[in-house]
Amino acid sequence: MHIPLLFEKGTKGTIRQRLIQLNAISIVLIIALVSIYSYQLISLEKKLVTMELVDDLFKNILEVRQYEKNIMLQLDEDSAANARKSLDEIASNRSEVAPNIKSAAGKELFQSLDHSFNEYKNIFDRWCPTEECTIFNTQKHTSKLIREQGQKMVDNAAELVDLMRTNISQGFKEILFWLTFMPALIFMGGVILFFSQVKSILDRLAALKHGTEDLAAGEFKIIPTDDTSGDEVSGLIDHFNDMVEALEQKQEQLIQSKKMASIGTFSSGIAHEINNPLNNISLSTDTLIEDFDSMEEDEIKEILDDIMGQTERASKIVRNLLDFSRAQSSEMEPLYIDYVLHKTTDLIENELRIHKITLKKDIADLLPRVNADLQKLQQVFLNLIINAEQAIGDHGTITVQARETDNEYIRTDISDTGPGISQDHLDQIFDPFFTTKEAGKGTGLGLAIVYGIVKKHGGYIEVTSKLGEGTTFSVYLPRYSEDADREQISE
Repeated sequence: MHIPLLFEKGTKGTIRQRLIQLNAISIVLIIALVSIYSYQLISLEKKLVTMELVDDLFKNILEVRQYEKNIMLQLDEDSAANARKSLDEIASNRSEVAPNIKSAAGKELFQSLDHSFNEYKNIFDRWCPTEECTIFNTQKHTSKLIREQGQKMVDNAAELVDLMRTNISQGFKEILFWLTFMPALIFMGGVILFFSQVKSILDRLAALKHGTEDLAAGEFKIIPTDDTSGDEVSGLIDHFNDMVEALEQKQEQLIQSKKMASIGTFSSGIAHEINNPLNNISLSTDTLIEDFDSMEEDEIKEILDDIMGQTERASKIVRNLLDFSRAQSSEMEPLYIDYVLHKTTDLIENELRIHKITLKKDIADLLPRVNADLQKLQQVFLNLIINAEQAIGDHGTITVQARETDNEYIRTDISDTGPGISQDHLDQIFDPFFTTKEAGKGTGLGLAIVYGIVKKHGGYIEVTSKLGEGTTFSVYLPRYSEDADREQISE
């Protein structure tokens, strides 16, 4: 049996094993207590028997003293015979009492009593040599000696009786201790142990419950735990953490695939936007080749500058597209919302123009920064703009607004003039796989991804819509605080 398994933090063992150990310890403790109780009762019984023998010894000693007094006063002719009979009984009592006295103090008193008895008997035999003792053969000096030894014998016997009573009283106290205090102490220890184990399990289950709630809200948080017991709950938490890591990786893959799907959505606009500068470059090059000999130096330089400008324009389009599509590790940094919004709308502005959708921007100047991942924030706004474009179809307006609120948040609104969303669907639009589009036209993951990214950035998203008037998605992101960032780094 290894009791510390139940008490030491971080020890190995399943809950089932701990329960088996606890039951085994309980059985051992019960057997131990029963054994101790039995031993104490047997010991007390022996003390009571010894006390009875000592009482008989003391009683016979008092009778001898009584017969001694009667002999001196010649009150009873049978006193001498009775005294010798009592002395024989005392001798018998001594042989019975001697083996039962265990304590050192008791043995010392018994030896003193034994010595007093022997002295008394020797003096008594000289003092009363025949069965008929008379006043004429009781010398004065001998009478004094026998009284002195008799008193010593009585005193020793009385002390021995008191000592035996004290031992019996102590025995009762020991039994009371083992019957009350020790069971209570063991019970309290068991209760403390039980509740410590239950608290450990409940705390970890509560952490697991919060973890599942965070996971349901799109937050992939690992459950921290210092417990290394390896029990069923710890195993469950380890598996949950593995699942969170796997889901987070899957979400990253899903975001990347959604990016590629978004690129497919506005690829025609990108192609058209790249085609314009390429056409301009082609025309300028043709002109330069045909009329090079007749051109002035300033004219040639002007055409070359135009070619360089168109090349930079096409390069910028491709660079933005590559930056957006490239899979990168998540990196949080202070960003200006207007920079993110302009960089995002540059990707889809031409696509909207093809569908005769007007893009309006109403972005306040000097907005505070937000702590965000550029690519993920682009994904949020691009998904919302693409949803607005698909809702409108052709001919409409998408408005992008950004401003600071009164509660330390930066608010960005993506509004469209589409048909709107039914109130019955508003509570479900952020649920995974829910979509109002026709079968095969949408996966229902776009807004769920948007919700998860915004939540991970410490913000939240709201939606308002009216049928026939349009829909507005409002993204709230917490304002970046350098003090909070320093505190986080110092921690």
